[in-house]
Amino acid sequence: MPTRRSFSLSLLAAAGLTLGCNDFVQNAGNYTLQVVEVMRDDCEMLSSPEAPWDASVVITGQVVRINFAINPELLDMQLVGRFLAGGERFMVDGTRGNAAVHVRGQDCLLDQVSVHLEGTTQCATAFDGALRVRYESRLQESCACELWTRFEAVQDSATCPVVP
Repeated sequence: MPTRRSFSLSLLAAAGLTLGCNDFVQNAGNYTLQVVEVMRDDCEMLSSPEAPWDASVVITGQVVRINFAINPELLDMQLVGRFLAGGERFMVDGTRGNAAVHVRGQDCLLDQVSVHLEGTTQCATAFDGALRVRYESRLQESCACELWTRFEAVQDSATCPVVP
């Protein structure tokens, strides 16, 4: 006859397996992020708004990780967050300290770069949302600036099917 302890351990193990599953529509994998609107670009960070960003999305349970490069100077930032209630929206954040970048033709050593991304699943292979990048510098005030954009992200050029 199972004991109360063995039942509790079995229940705990089953819960752990469930947490590791991905019950969300959004696919993990490589995406191309395309800017569709620039709301603010104090940094002149976008040399060309048409140039896409490559991103790698990893989903584990409710946790979302996105690796991408804002520009060649800030390679491979990792943003970490989670799906929100309902499972269609997610938020991720990341920071990087002591980053050397160019801002409006000036060399800058930033105290911190912070990135916030909000995404909404459109289908398994696409999401859209908003991205905010903040450059922070206490010593070089002219280097402190922000980028705010709206974007669309597509996996393997697979857009969402059109529903008639």
